[in-house]
Amino acid sequence: MRKPLFIGVPLVLVATGAVFFLGADRSDGSGHAAANRAQLKRACAGLLPYEELRGLVPDDVAGAVGQYGTMLRPDEDSRSLVNCSVTWPGHGSVRVRAVALISRMPMTVRAEDILPGGDDEGYEAPGVTGRAGKDGRAWVVAECPGGLEGRVREVSGMYVTADVDLPVSGKGESAEHLTDFRTAVQVANGITAAQKCGGSPLRTPTRVVDTYEAHVTTDADGGNMEVVGIDEPGLGVRKCRGLGERAGFPGKWTASGDLQDSRLLSVCDATILDRKDPANTDPTPPDGAVVEVSAASWAGPLGESANGQYYRTGDSFGFREGERTKVIPDSEPHELALWARSECAAGTTYHRVTVRTETSSLSSRTLGEAERTTFSEDARKLMDSYLADPGGWPEQQRCHETEILGEVEGWR
Repeated sequence: MRKPLFIGVPLVLVATGAVFFLGADRSDGSGHAAANRAQLKRACAGLLPYEELRGLVPDDVAGAVGQYGTMLRPDEDSRSLVNCSVTWPGHGSVRVRAVALISRMPMTVRAEDILPGGDDEGYEAPGVTGRAGKDGRAWVVAECPGGLEGRVREVSGMYVTADVDLPVSGKGESAEHLTDFRTAVQVANGITAAQKCGGSPLRTPTRVVDTYEAHVTTDADGGNMEVVGIDEPGLGVRKCRGLGERAGFPGKWTASGDLQDSRLLSVCDATILDRKDPANTDPTPPDGAVVEVSAASWAGPLGESANGQYYRTGDSFGFREGERTKVIPDSEPHELALWARSECAAGTTYHRVTVRTETSSLSSRTLGEAERTTFSEDARKLMDSYLADPGGWPEQQRCHETEILGEVEGWR
C-alpha cells in the first residue's frame, strides 16, 4: 500500500530566509480579497509562498482552485506529486507542478541549450538547479536521496515548475522570473520536508541572471550592425577557466559557463575565435586547428534525463555504438563529442566534451585516418584535462571511478 504524499491537515510551509513582500497588502477585506487570500493559503496543500503572494491577490473576482496529485490515497498512483493552479479569471493565476524525475523532463537540459549566450532568452537563479525561459515558467530540480514515497519506482529527485501570472512589483521580467523561481523552490522544499526524503533544502533565490547574450552596436538604432561589445553572462566563470588551455590546444582561449552553482549540473565552453566576430579572428586559425570546445556534466537524477535527450537526437554515446565514419557531408560541423561516466558527490554522473575544428571549406570531404585519429586524441585530452582540473566542476564534486563510454560524430 502506497503512502499518501501528505497526511492529515495540509501543511503550511514557509521558506527559510528573508521574506519578500512583492505587493501592497489591502486590509479592508472588501470584495473577494479576504476569501481569495484564505483560498491561496489553503491551496496546493499549503505549499505556495503565501506571505509573498498574498498582497498580489486580486479583489475583483473570486478565485478557483484546480488540483490533482496533491493528496494521493492508498493504491493510487500519479505522475504528478503536485499539479495545482489558483486562477482569478482575467486577473492572473499561480500554477505549480511537481513530478518525480523517473523519465525525461519536459524541458531540455542539453549543454547547448543551457550555455549562456544562446539565441533564446533565459534566466538562472544562482544556487538553484534550473532555468526560466521565454515560455513564461521556471523549473528547478531537487534531490531526494531517501526516495519519494508513493512511487512505483525508486526515485531520488523531482522537478518543479512554477508560473506566477500576477502583477509583481520590480523590474520587468527579472522580477517576474524571480517570483517563479521562489515559488518553485518553496514547493520543492515543502515536498522534501513532508516526505523526509533527505538532502538539504534549496536556497531561496534573491536574484536572477539574464543569460541572453546582448550584442552592443555603435549605432543606437541598430542600423550599424558592427558589434563593439558583447554582454555574455558567465564569461570567465572560475570553473570554466583553462578549458582548452589545459588540454594543450594552442591559442588564446576565452571561456564561459552557466551560473547555477549546482551540484547536479555544469556547462562550460571555450573558444579561440573572436567572440565579437569569429570571421575576424587574428591570427586566422589553420585548417584542422581546434577552435571551440565544451564540457558538461549531469549528476544524479539529471544524468539519465540528459543522456535520454541526446539519445533521441542521435547524439548519445549509445545511439550508434561502435560506428565510425570519416566522410563529412556538405556544411556539417567538424565536431566530435566524447562521453564518460563517473561517481560524484550527487551520484552517478555523465560527462560530455566536444571539440570543433576549423575548416576553410564547407564542401563534403573525407578525413584521412591520421586526421580522424587526431580528432579522437584531442577529445580524450580534453576529457582528461576537464576531469583533472583542480578548479573545475568534476574535482569540486569529487568525481572518481571514471569510465569512458564512447564517441559521437557531430557530422552524422
